Amino acid sequence: MTESFSKKLKKLETIIEKSPKIDRHFSILKEEFVERRQKTWKALLGEGNIDVAFAFSDEHYSGDVPYLGGNINYSIEQVAFGLGPDTSTSGIIAGFEGVYIAGQLAKRAGIMVYPTESLQLADEKYPVEGFSLKDILETIAGRNVKRIGLLSPRQVIPDGIVANLEEIVGKDNVIDTQVPFQKVKNLKSANEMRLVEDASYVTSLALRVMLAVMEPGMDETEVAAFGDMMAKWMGCERQGFQTMVGSDIACATMIGPALNRQIIEGEFMHLGTSYKRDGLTACCRRSLFTSNVGITPYRDYFRKIVEEGFVVGFNAYVDIVENNKPAKHQEQALIDFFNAKTDEILNIVQTVSDKKAALSLKEKLFNEIPGITRGLARMKPYTGTHNSGYTECQEFFGAITLESEEPLEQQVVTMLDVALRGRGSKWLGEEFEQIISGFDYWVVEDTLGKYGNRVKNLTGELQPDGKIVKGIGKIPVNVQSLVGNLNEY
Repeated sequence: MTESFSKKLKKLETIIEKSPKIDRHFSILKEEFVERRQKTWKALLGEGNIDVAFAFSDEHYSGDVPYLGGNINYSIEQVAFGLGPDTSTSGIIAGFEGVYIAGQLAKRAGIMVYPTESLQLADEKYPVEGFSLKDILETIAGRNVKRIGLLSPRQVIPDGIVANLEEIVGKDNVIDTQVPFQKVKNLKSANEMRLVEDASYVTSLALRVMLAVMEPGMDETEVAAFGDMMAKWMGCERQGFQTMVGSDIACATMIGPALNRQIIEGEFMHLGTSYKRDGLTACCRRSLFTSNVGITPYRDYFRKIVEEGFVVGFNAYVDIVENNKPAKHQEQALIDFFNAKTDEILNIVQTVSDKKAALSLKEKLFNEIPGITRGLARMKPYTGTHNSGYTECQEFFGAITLESEEPLEQQVVTMLDVALRGRGSKWLGEEFEQIISGFDYWVVEDTLGKYGNRVKNLTGELQPDGKIVKGIGKIPVNVQSLVGNLNEY
């Protein structure tokens, strides 16, 4: 590391001073929270004749309760939300510490806060009067509760909480009602889109800061610290995920957070930022080489193919939006693009490595795996496009897959996440699995806003019709030239 800490701070200062500020105090109004609860309850009518609905959140699964109750300040203790026909008695259900922070923002959402030992995490004693979960749910429902609908997926609700609900009404009377709720939450209001735009702006600024200060010899955590400081300073209270800095061997983790490990010169690397405004999440991720040292035509090929794939995926997204097509055509376009490159990459691997490496790759790309596509598209590490909102990628609804038969909803937020991996799931020790020799992982991800039949890239330069819109808060597809400098700043 050759640049001093003070010089890196000066770069951060320059970006902060030259970047327009957002209204950090703008937030969702009480009327919108009331409307959300009313819409959700209306959507639940006829769903198994439930008496009350139950949502869950914690710091890992952070979207459902804040959406209904406005408590973006949840911390440490898990929280729940009870929704009934009367939105004024609906409210947050929290443990004996969680009630304090829930109460801090309860008024703005027009809700009650109900303390219960059922959601207490610590084995401590608190001077707080609590109520049984059964009594709370009956207060919210306004009647005896015989049937409970789960708004959150069972994958994220602790088994003990589900068991508690089943004790109240019986196992068969706790039913899944996620889809109606997810459909309501998926459709974004004008206020939500404004907040996502703010979050996207700060998220891309944070990534720009990290690119400006990054150099070999720094620890991953040191790079992440500059992005996190930028986001907090600009008014983002929380993260959609922990800031990602994955260098050399850690690049293969794909979603791994920054660690106290040194960045090596000339290696693959990915950076990822995700910050929230009033709970609404944005994301921006880019891969790069840690320096120009070691960039060979072979390694650079993978950069080019993913960046070209991102443009293909973006154009396909614009097409399904502008022409109201079934969303599956966008994912199919990505699969078709990568599969069309299969023979090309096999020839390149054979030329750079040897025939044995190419034959091994071909076998892994075409061997029979039920439900998994063949060809280079098999090395897409995940679905290329997913929904977002109050979480970065845990909405459990709205991702674009080959089964997405319907067009996208009128106004939504989408993460376009195009990537290719070179390693398998076993990447350390004797079980190390290198599928594409000499390649780890490359990603380009931006936050897209769908406004009716119009698309806006909220974090990147690339816009519909191939337009490139440069400026503060817009990240190019290829960021190599931004490493270590401020350029337009």
